Amino acid sequence: MKNAMKTIGMLSLFVFALSALALGQSQLHGGAPPAASGPNYDVSLGYSSLTAALPGAGYLNLNGFDADGQIYLTPRWGAAIDSNYARSFNVPGTPHSAYLLTLDAGPTFYPLEHGNTRIFLRMLAGAGLEDGAVPISHIEYFHGWLLRPSYAVGGGVEHPFSSALAFRINGDYLRTRFFDSVGAVQPQNNFRMTVSLVYRPRHAY
Repeated sequence: MKNAMKTIGMLSLFVFALSALALGQSQLHGGAPPAASGPNYDVSLGYSSLTAALPGAGYLNLNGFDADGQIYLTPRWGAAIDSNYARSFNVPGTPHSAYLLTLDAGPTFYPLEHGNTRIFLRMLAGAGLEDGAVPISHIEYFHGWLLRPSYAVGGGVEHPFSSALAFRINGDYLRTRFFDSVGAVQPQNNFRMTVSLVYRPRHAY
């Protein structure tokens, strides 16, 4: 467990460093940025709702927050790193709560835009740490935690309010792993919706 939390902590530090770099860019460049000023960045924070399919135990609704950082390499292509934490305070049939912490990174693609509104697609991969419980019978349950690879495929829409702020909504199919009622590790299918406020230190497109 210590190694798992250390890994998640190091990756989260990377997200913080990326955010700090983005904020630093906005303070170092006054007025219009020079033509050769490098790639654009944005950072976002928002609310996340996740429906998790517990192996052999139905579905569980979790709520939490999402932190995301993106770098734009071209007007169409970029790369994102996404950290998401969602929690349920009650797993039906057990006395336990559950949470799912993921940290994923990968490419983003912007195929369509209408005015300032853009549609994007993304494919992310990384790691997921889940702590939860699965009912075995009306008096027994299995409880444990698991750190395994995860990936997410999805897309969404974003629309700016100004040159610095934007609204983003996206949905992802999130694949993780968790135990079933006999303690065997099984694939876990999840659907995640996120609504975020985006801050752009420099105009991203």
